Amino acid sequence: MKHICLAALTCMMAAPVFAGPFEGLYQPAGMNWSCRVELIGADGGALAIRGDWLEGVESSCELTQPTPVRDMKAVLYDAVCSGEGMEYTARVMILSHDDGVYVIRRGYVSDWRFCH
Repeated sequence: MKHICLAALTCMMAAPVFAGPFEGLYQPAGMNWSCRVELIGADGGALAIRGDWLEGVESSCELTQPTPVRDMKAVLYDAVCSGEGMEYTARVMILSHDDGVYVIRRGYVSDWRFCH
């Protein structure tokens, strides 16, 4: 029994930490998009980070391999994304700021603001 408990504890400790610190509903800065949960991913609907998923307009990315960025409130992820019938991989950095997060990928920065 002691070995089973030790093995279970080891597995839990080795489990990756996903998007937890960024979890929430967002809308693009300067936009008046809906913040309703049922409209996540719809055109003009909420954007979300839930668990290990980043959800944008008609697209979603599974976030894996979280790597904290030293001296920043940021995490770099490998992402497997799908949207508009395509699947692709990307690197995504999420950086926290006072009003939400910056989502940085492929040379582009999106400013996502907390939904209130």
